[in-house]
Amino acid sequence: MRNLMKRFSLCLFALALFASNAAQALPTYQVKVDTRGLEGTAIMDFNFLANAGATPVNALLSNFSGAFGQVYDASPNAAGSIGDGVVLGNQDGGNYLSHYVLLGGWFSFDVSFDGAFATTESMDASQFDVSLYKEDFSDYLGAAGSLASFALMPQVDGVPGAIVVSAVDGLASVTEVPEPSSLLLVLGAIAALGWARSRAV
Repeated sequence: MRNLMKRFSLCLFALALFASNAAQALPTYQVKVDTRGLEGTAIMDFNFLANAGATPVNALLSNFSGAFGQVYDASPNAAGSIGDGVVLGNQDGGNYLSHYVLLGGWFSFDVSFDGAFATTESMDASQFDVSLYKEDFSDYLGAAGSLASFALMPQVDGVPGAIVVSAVDGLASVTEVPEPSSLLLVLGAIAALGWARSRAV
């Protein structure tokens, strides 16, 4: 009985550790863009901007899928590629990457943010946007503005900051991607709890 109680306590500790790590870690998001109702060639724009006093942050983009074509334009400090992953910083006016895309299907990518903006006292925020433009970049396509947007709100007066996410219904969706290590931890803890209960019966 004592061993079972010890195992049960360890399981509870693992779950508490998982909850603590989840609360401290900045999430990774998967962004999906649905262009099945559109056709032709367009430009998908990834833009990361900030006010002058914002905490330095990088937007880390990876796991791209969809009919991406050639680069239309990119800021000098944009790093990486669709195939290898992209890094866009928010400093010195921000950074952007614009890519030709072939419409008619799904596009997706993952985005996460590094830096300590959520725990740094500031009044200046950063914003990452994904937008779709006509092929000649003359106007928005699909929606009059960003398809998906991430506002990185800093800590203010001791209140921790947060990431405020928005997406255009029917065209884009944003979901959090569970970290593999966290998933394994919580699944292991749940399995151990089930084993401990079965032994106690």
